[in-house]
Amino acid sequence: MKLSKIYSNKPFHNTTFILDKGGLNAVIGDVKGKKEDAKQHNLGKSKLGELIDFLLLKSIDTKFFFYKEINKEKFKGYEFYLEVLLNNGKYLTIKRTVDTPTKISFKLNEARSTEFIYYENFDLTLSFDKAKEYLNEQLNFDFCKSNNENYRRIVNYSLRTQGDYEPKMNTIFQLRKFAKNKDKDWKPLLFSLLGFDGRMLREKYELEENIKDDAKTIKIQEKDFGIKSEDKDAIVGKIQNVEIDREILLRELESLNFYKQDKATIQNLVGNIEEEIAEFNTRLYNVEYDIKKLNDSIRNEFSFDIKKIKNIFEEVELYFPEKLSKSYEQLIEFNHQITQERNKQIRQTLIERLEEEKQINSKLITLNKQREQFRDLIQDTSLFKKYAVYQKRMIEIERELSNYQTQLDAIREIEKKKEEIGHKQKHELQTIKDQLKEIIDNTANCALYMSIRKTFAEIVKRVLNENALIKISPNSNYNIDFDPDFPNSAKDEGATYYKILCVAFDLAILINYTKQSHFRFVYHDDVISGDDNGIKSRLIEIVREICRNYNIQYIFSAIKDNIPAGIDLSENSILELNDRDDSGKLFKMSF
Repeated sequence: MKLSKIYSNKPFHNTTFILDKGGLNAVIGDVKGKKEDAKQHNLGKSKLGELIDFLLLKSIDTKFFFYKEINKEKFKGYEFYLEVLLNNGKYLTIKRTVDTPTKISFKLNEARSTEFIYYENFDLTLSFDKAKEYLNEQLNFDFCKSNNENYRRIVNYSLRTQGDYEPKMNTIFQLRKFAKNKDKDWKPLLFSLLGFDGRMLREKYELEENIKDDAKTIKIQEKDFGIKSEDKDAIVGKIQNVEIDREILLRELESLNFYKQDKATIQNLVGNIEEEIAEFNTRLYNVEYDIKKLNDSIRNEFSFDIKKIKNIFEEVELYFPEKLSKSYEQLIEFNHQITQERNKQIRQTLIERLEEEKQINSKLITLNKQREQFRDLIQDTSLFKKYAVYQKRMIEIERELSNYQTQLDAIREIEKKKEEIGHKQKHELQTIKDQLKEIIDNTANCALYMSIRKTFAEIVKRVLNENALIKISPNSNYNIDFDPDFPNSAKDEGATYYKILCVAFDLAILINYTKQSHFRFVYHDDVISGDDNGIKSRLIEIVREICRNYNIQYIFSAIKDNIPAGIDLSENSILELNDRDDSGKLFKMSF
């Protein structure tokens, strides 16, 4: 599959891609402003890659540039069209809009359109998930069919934008979109892409997850039942003791011998209930004493009449100073506040004591009723009444036995799960580990992997004049790690060399899948931004050669000043953007 055209119904630089052999496509950004202001998104050349991904049905959220709050109104009403060349020679146009991004329309044609056509009628319009299924069927990639995969899972090996060349994230293999995913979400995929049996690796991850889930279930069961496997013998012993109690009770019920039960009843009455009643009576006495004292402690308002005092002074012809009058009034107010606060606290305590008195009286009523029942039982020689009481005890014994039996059954279930875990670890998991070890020990037997690795090393050697290789190795859990092994001198150069490794890997994949139905294009954003013109010149010429020899469509974006002087891209330039004004930007506006 190659890209044919991308266009829009609103202001946008509609673009036609070069499809012929030797299809090197260049997107050039001409920046005349200050270097520190020359951010690529000001021109939109980096956004072109994101737009292609959008039209290849990437799932998007509010972080996507169309839907950021500051951009919503600017992109309202935009419709985008992507025409692609399928591997069967037909052309498929995909329409996706900003306003309804989950509603996708398709138009299939026998030939390439000569213009940018805004179709009124489409072959079909589908919901987002159905649209991805349909596009997957139309692309008809051999790899996807044989590995039960969707094209979206591998598209980013043909579409790298900013952030996809991160040395720290190992994005050569993992890709940025898998950065937050678990290993099982991408390593089996890459293992398959390199020519191995990725299903085996996926099965290993799933088996390990099942083992973890079983271990988690065991912990939950142990917590819910309050048991551990090592408690099994203790529970068996408890069951044995309860069964002894049941046998004794059964024999006594059969012989109507209630002597032991009567004795236990008397002990319960004297030793337990009577003691509780005495204890609660003491508490009741103390609470009632506190209530009386609290009631006595509640004071009335402080009584003091300042006018009467003044009259007395006048009668005896003594002068009553105004300051003294003011002091008395302040004293009265102070005393009033103290009394109010004190009474408030006393009333709160009184409420608590009254509630406690109520609870104690309620408990005493219950205990006294129990005492009367036991006394009736002791004094009543009725066998029927006694039989009913001790039959109730038998029910309690049976319930106790049932609880212990439930715990014992749970322990047996836990032991069974542990045995299953042990079997999975010793047999199923070990078998897969042995098979993976056999594969890794004999990678030379995998022709596709060896060819991809050779192509990768050849491209790196020609561009960087350094040796590099793709390395597969098992980690401590015998899961697969993928590493690019290249010299320290290249590592010291940082991002520039890392970008070349990404380019080499993507091209190695496409070159080795040319005999199959697969992606036939790769898009690399800002791949020649380094300072070494020798590296950049060699990269462009090697890519041009690869496009010609393998019928691969290579699309790259670059700032014009980063293109070496001796490189002529006049016939390869499909889109030229500039920062002179908004008309030179991808969407012919700033955002």
